[in-house]
Amino acid sequence: MPEEKKNYDEIFDKYIISKPGDPYKDITPLLSDPKAFKAAVDAMVEKLGPLDPSIKKIVCPSQDTTFASALAYTLGLGVCVLNPYDGFVTSGEYFQPGEGVLVVGSALCGGSIYFSMYSLIEDMGAKVMGFAFLLEKLEHRGRNKLLDSVFTPIPMGIVTVVKFGVTIGNFVRFDCSAHGLGIREFRVLRVMKDEIGINWLDGPVPCEKVFPKTRIIEVSQDKVHWYKYRP
Repeated sequence: MPEEKKNYDEIFDKYIISKPGDPYKDITPLLSDPKAFKAAVDAMVEKLGPLDPSIKKIVCPSQDTTFASALAYTLGLGVCVLNPYDGFVTSGEYFQPGEGVLVVGSALCGGSIYFSMYSLIEDMGAKVMGFAFLLEKLEHRGRNKLLDSVFTPIPMGIVTVVKFGVTIGNFVRFDCSAHGLGIREFRVLRVMKDEIGINWLDGPVPCEKVFPKTRIIEVSQDKVHWYKYRP
């Protein structure tokens, strides 16, 4: 019988801090607590699943080495630290031709730094097999921007563990039990500061209705994998 996957929500809710009025998420409490940090690394490993055997190195930006180093140690891979702004590789002078690499960072926001890294890695003859992050801020649409910009297939795509916010094109779940409708799923048409516009009738012609974000229970990018809504 397969082992049941752990639920890390309680740890992430406690140790990833959202400060009022600050758009950034503070992971300092998570990093400073040994059990919480280990749980975050374990969650990333679980989310990644079995890696393609062609992946020999994990690559990270020079200012964000924490999770890349921890993952590389756990997975038995090498680490390459890359400064995407000047092309300087600070650990390991070259990649092997055709070598598979996994690009890792703490958080995916706009994604521009990771596209720069992708371009440098591919120019040096290696192959970016995927991207992995602990956090993803959906409102910045970094996933869309990154995948729309790359010029080679990314077999693993983008793997993230904890998602924050909501963006256009996502699906949301509301609890409509008070109206006798149970849990309902809707596609997001518009995102405002404290509200979202959803396709209320879910038909071919959008019928927008506005709700407060506080009504959201879960969010999905594909209507298959659902995760807890975190503002």
